[in-house]
Amino acid sequence: MRKILIPILTVALLVTGYFAYNQYRANEDLMRRAESQYQRSFHELVFNVDTINSQLAQTLISSSPEQVMLSLTNLWRESFAANSNLGGIPISMVELDKTDKLINDIAEYSYYILKTNNLQKQKLTSKEWDKLQEFYERSKVVRNELQSVEAAVLDRDLSFVEVETVVMRRGQDLADNTIVDGFRIIEDKVKAFPDLQFDEGVQKIEPEPRPIAGKEISEEEAVAIAKEFMNNHDGPITKAEISFSAEGKIPIFGVRTFKEGQDIPTYIEVTKKGGHVIQMYMERSIKEANIDFQAAEENAQDFLKEHNLTGMELVDIDTDTNTAVFTFVPTEKQIRLYSDMVKTHVALDTGQIISFDQTSYLAYHHERTIPAPTIAEEQVTGSMNSNFEVQQVNLAMVPEEFKENQEVLCYEVRGKMKEEKFILFINADTGEDFRIVRLTKPREFEITVR
Repeated sequence: MRKILIPILTVALLVTGYFAYNQYRANEDLMRRAESQYQRSFHELVFNVDTINSQLAQTLISSSPEQVMLSLTNLWRESFAANSNLGGIPISMVELDKTDKLINDIAEYSYYILKTNNLQKQKLTSKEWDKLQEFYERSKVVRNELQSVEAAVLDRDLSFVEVETVVMRRGQDLADNTIVDGFRIIEDKVKAFPDLQFDEGVQKIEPEPRPIAGKEISEEEAVAIAKEFMNNHDGPITKAEISFSAEGKIPIFGVRTFKEGQDIPTYIEVTKKGGHVIQMYMERSIKEANIDFQAAEENAQDFLKEHNLTGMELVDIDTDTNTAVFTFVPTEKQIRLYSDMVKTHVALDTGQIISFDQTSYLAYHHERTIPAPTIAEEQVTGSMNSNFEVQQVNLAMVPEEFKENQEVLCYEVRGKMKEEKFILFINADTGEDFRIVRLTKPREFEITVR
């Protein structure tokens, strides 16, 4: 009997070791990919802020209206990219509201000048020049501090994954606090600047979320909600725990969950009021694609229906390596509501939903009073440039960037010019261009559309 057991135990140990090694390899691969993404976002952020400072300097010293317009356009784009890259760095333990607002203010002010000032006929006003000069000085401070952090990251081979791990495992200390301390210094220096005053209509308005229905929940209730969500979505959960708590416009609990036999977590964000799952994101390696976009879209649609998100229309598909992100918006009387979008991220190897985000839907979805269009669809399509091939027309409510909690009824005209795809949002009351979005990559503008 003993002679039989020894080979069996040996085989069992080998099998266990094999699976453990494979799991270790998968985790290592995941960590490498995450670190690569974080490093790219950080170094691109440093580049963005350096370029912002440079474009501000060029705007201030240029006497050519054409050069000023070019610099302001570049400034707006670079600021938008900086905001995106700042959001891709795992430093949620540091409040960066003021830093984020500074970058956003630069983007909005440059966009405002481009939109309202006919620079081909007149130069910057003295008030505009003074504001841009102040942005130049402030961005220089941020640039210098970011470059100091970058030098330390490169010199000491510092890891952003380690920072993220500490955030998720509350109470753990970092071996090297350079990254966190560096961003704290940046935020403190930006906070020390006096608030800039803008004329009415200059800044884009960040709409206030609508009140979320329901009672306040406890951490224990948040864990139970996350477990139920994942049990229904991805099989039995053996462990779930609070990983963080955050305030803000929508206060949330962050919950980390684990499936049986796996040590790669899935993160669920649950609203403190009402107990709504606002986001879900899963960390795992993605293998080669085995399903097409149609099957992936069907999986995304089914997932939304399972969570009572019905009547949604697909408006955008964005692809990455073996994954696809589907953006849906609800409709009211066949009119698309772009403020209320929902995103699902599908892995194309298995069709699994690996992330879900209904932040905008929870924040802004409500029953609207929608006016009838003043201009007929035929008038809009009949006035299109002859080089633009119209392919589809819908009505849509689109958020107004410079007026609080306002939307504009538009004709959403999809089409192409040669091989370039665009959406033209035409004001349904005035017939004027409200927004033009280029769809062919590299994409432009903040609004996500198909």
